[in-house]
Amino acid sequence: MQKKILCLRNIDLYEGITEKELITIGKDAVEGYFKKDSIFYSPNDPAKHVYVLKEGEVELYQEINGKRVIIETLTSGDVFGDFGTNRTNHTALATRGAYICKTPTSEFLDIVRKHPEVALNLMQSLAEKTEDYENKIAALSRPAKEQLFAEIKRLDHKNKRRILGKIFNIPLRISHKKLAEKTGLNRVTVTKLMGELRRDKKIQLNAKTGAIEIL
Repeated sequence: MQKKILCLRNIDLYEGITEKELITIGKDAVEGYFKKDSIFYSPNDPAKHVYVLKEGEVELYQEINGKRVIIETLTSGDVFGDFGTNRTNHTALATRGAYICKTPTSEFLDIVRKHPEVALNLMQSLAEKTEDYENKIAALSRPAKEQLFAEIKRLDHKNKRRILGKIFNIPLRISHKKLAEKTGLNRVTVTKLMGELRRDKKIQLNAKTGAIEIL
């Protein structure tokens, strides 16, 4: 039980929940380690749980005209799955080994009803995601370099606004391939534009850690 409580700590969704309440919430959570390339759900096999990603990385993506388009890259502290819609229009894939706590959607909705704090946190999270996606869509009409810079700023902001990001100041690390998948640009173009952004003094790259810093 203590391990499950640790899994639910430092999660934005459960911010404001007491230790005693976490014990109640954690008793129905199922934890486990998932290997790289594990698929949690897909449009053909919709989600039936709410997942808390404690460690690792998960991508949410869609297949459009045979091309993978990344909707979101999730890291420690993120929550994903079915929040009561009973449908899934994307695939959730572990891109690194992932330690997960999951709760059946029906039980999660009971938690939301019993704990107003969770309901408010969920509403805030969904509102932030909606704003995030709207900003990403708006950036698609910009020139390629502006679109790439907007995506880097979006990812950096997402890192910093989460609980774990505030505590540990998690730097942004992402490959050119991932940036290409996120923006719809090709990898060669992304590499070229990253060089231009560095020369324009919009970003700098830590050669040792690969972290991207916005200037």
